[in-house]
Amino acid sequence: MPPYEPPTCRPGERQLALTRASREILQRRLGEIVRICAAHSPAAAEAFEREIGEAHDELLSTHSDDDFGQTSELTASRLTLMGDDDLELDIRIRNVGSRLREAGGRALSRCQSRYRTLLGWAASNDGDEPLGPEVICLGLWALSREATRSLDEALTLLERIEQRLLQQLPLIYGEIDDFLASQGVEAAPIESRQTADTGTVTVPSPRSPASHGQSSSSALQDFVRQQAAGTPTASAAPLAGADGPQAGSPTLDTAALVMLQHLLARLTALEARASTADGTATSTAGAAAPRSRDLDLPAGRPEAVIIDTMALIFEAMFESDELPDVIRAALGNLQIPLLKVAIVDPALLANETHPARLLLNRIGHAALGLSRDAPSGHPLCARLCRLAATARAALGRKPIDLDNLLADLATLIDERERAIRASAEPYEQMVRAHENRRYASQLAATWLRTSLARTHAAEIAVFLETYWLRVMISAGAEGGPNGELWQQHSRTADDLIWSVLPKQGPEERKRLAGMASSLLKRIADGLDAIGISADERKPFLDRLFDLQTAALRNQPTAAPAGEGPAGARPTSRFAEALRDAAGSGAQLIEDGGRRVRYLGSASSERPAQASATAGFKVGEWLRFSLPDAAPVCGLSCWLDPAGATALLFNPDWSWAVAAHRSFFDRQIASGRARIVSRVGLFDAAAERALRRLGGG
Repeated sequence: MPPYEPPTCRPGERQLALTRASREILQRRLGEIVRICAAHSPAAAEAFEREIGEAHDELLSTHSDDDFGQTSELTASRLTLMGDDDLELDIRIRNVGSRLREAGGRALSRCQSRYRTLLGWAASNDGDEPLGPEVICLGLWALSREATRSLDEALTLLERIEQRLLQQLPLIYGEIDDFLASQGVEAAPIESRQTADTGTVTVPSPRSPASHGQSSSSALQDFVRQQAAGTPTASAAPLAGADGPQAGSPTLDTAALVMLQHLLARLTALEARASTADGTATSTAGAAAPRSRDLDLPAGRPEAVIIDTMALIFEAMFESDELPDVIRAALGNLQIPLLKVAIVDPALLANETHPARLLLNRIGHAALGLSRDAPSGHPLCARLCRLAATARAALGRKPIDLDNLLADLATLIDERERAIRASAEPYEQMVRAHENRRYASQLAATWLRTSLARTHAAEIAVFLETYWLRVMISAGAEGGPNGELWQQHSRTADDLIWSVLPKQGPEERKRLAGMASSLLKRIADGLDAIGISADERKPFLDRLFDLQTAALRNQPTAAPAGEGPAGARPTSRFAEALRDAAGSGAQLIEDGGRRVRYLGSASSERPAQASATAGFKVGEWLRFSLPDAAPVCGLSCWLDPAGATALLFNPDWSWAVAAHRSFFDRQIASGRARIVSRVGLFDAAAERALRRLGGG
């Protein structure tokens, strides 16, 4: 069926009406964000919306397929009064624009593709799109001029607005995309465009379901279309509420509308019976989602395929290791409301930024790290259950509006993860101290090996390995090999070794006599630093006096009978320092009642050519296995500056975990670990459902 077009509209008028409506969606949604962040200045929000509208219209009127860089020229013309003091603000706004383009992602690409089809443009570039982030940046300039009086104030306001824009922009572009799709505007299948920097770029058309790397969303949509091929559909309307589309929609024939209304009514009755079976609203928690056969739907109808697909998705969702039972129960109550949404709006299966889909993904993300048996009284579980109940009510109203719920979930996720990272800071300090000490032990072990090779006095060798090694480790941990303490204590050890060597002439004897008292003072300072008592050090100091007296008389110091030079024999303290430096094997670090399970370092690991956790960042959740223990899920709270050691923490643990990346690389490569925050709950379930359906 061709796209519906009112007969009273000429083609040019229809294009104008749809571009105006798209612009108004962008202005209105962005304006709502700005009004929240700049509540002190309503005039600034108005200037922001006005600038976006004017920039949009100007780009429409000046576009040419053969002339690119319009936004750059537009920006220059609208910012001619920018002074030197605004340079930092200009750089910041440009950076915001780059991040907004990344955040818009697939939703922005689809929206712009439909816009080019609507306008009949052969091509555009990333800087010449009337709905693109660059237009938003012009609005931010207008906002900054109107709402702020200083650079610092402007930068603070931009930071506050940027966080909300990054969260909401995919939804805004998704809304515009859905609107254009509902008006029959198709996405361009292939695009060849230019950029100011790189010349011609070809964007491939969507891949077939068999293409490697195809998203589960598009594959599911293709599967549904294939299963329902040739069957009239009642599921072509945009999201319009739980009771279905309005009668008289030109995309639906009368028979399809009647069948759809009956189907939704049966689902509503089924939901009501399940909710009142035991006088509560939770009895659907463990129940399987209805299948098409339960509703006597003819096989092959789009509604039947969607119902069976959603049932498989919910089944796969409930198999997730990341969901506590109480959260499964809360999501169980959303099965039928979401099923009705999918029937009325099949874009739920295809659109990764669909509000209902984002709802499930964010609930799943918010629950990451909770144990399977987390009680309903757990503060996070209780809050998520309340949000799920609110979502159930929202899905039953017309029109369906999940914006506030999605914002609440985003805030919950952010607040929780910030709190976890703050709680992990004492553990981070423990790991830092441990790694500093391990590095210092490595330095000190090397120093000890060299020093022992230079002395033949057994007493000096024992002193160095028993006491001065600890002094050097402490100095290395505090300032490293270039620190003042390391240099000072290293010179003291050198002087100590020299002081007991036989003196060959008056100059050497004079030097020893002059340094003896200061050497004793420096030795005492070092022993004080590691807490050696006067009684413990006295035997060595007494023996040192004898050794130095013999040295003054040019008498050699003999090694103990039956042994070679002291530096040639291994010592227990030396071996211990080497083991500490290697740091291999699991250890338990304890301090002030806190514990860190330290699972090894890099010294014994073979460097990987390509790390499986190459993109692993602070703020991501990782499910992994501890040695001889069940899998656990923790938040990455710290990476050392070299990115080698990661600290993971979960407030439900009584400890933290620190390990070298290679530990996690091996588990990810073997399938024993995965970064669970990278795939949404619904998205992962959709992939599993697709495999079961045989569609991918």
